[in-house]
Amino acid sequence: MTAEELASTPLLVREPGSGTRTTLDDALSGYAQADPLLELGSSAAIRTSVAAGVGPAVLSTLAIAGDARSGTVRTVDVDGLDLTRSLRAVWRPPRELRGPAADLVRIARRTLNRGGNSIG
Repeated sequence: MTAEELASTPLLVREPGSGTRTTLDDALSGYAQADPLLELGSSAAIRTSVAAGVGPAVLSTLAIAGDARSGTVRTVDVDGLDLTRSLRAVWRPPRELRGPAADLVRIARRTLNRGGNSIG
């Protein structure tokens, strides 16, 4: 499937303003876009709706991994579509992160630094 074909397909989407919706809208901004088939408030609601046959959607591979393995949903590659999005770890100074939160930031920094990027 091409990005243009995806853009012209009515999709199940997140609500306006969500990071997932913004990333998809930005990626398809160069194409004429179909109106959404349905707007839902969570990735879980979209995943469940896709599995029930309501319509297609664009979700992260992590959100649908179990359903894709079981065959409940099918994935389709989209040529020429960049859905890269930036994530930020934020906390209020002077607090120091501890436990799982600190572990997550440490893993993210290590992973990004291998690619020449950094996280602040």
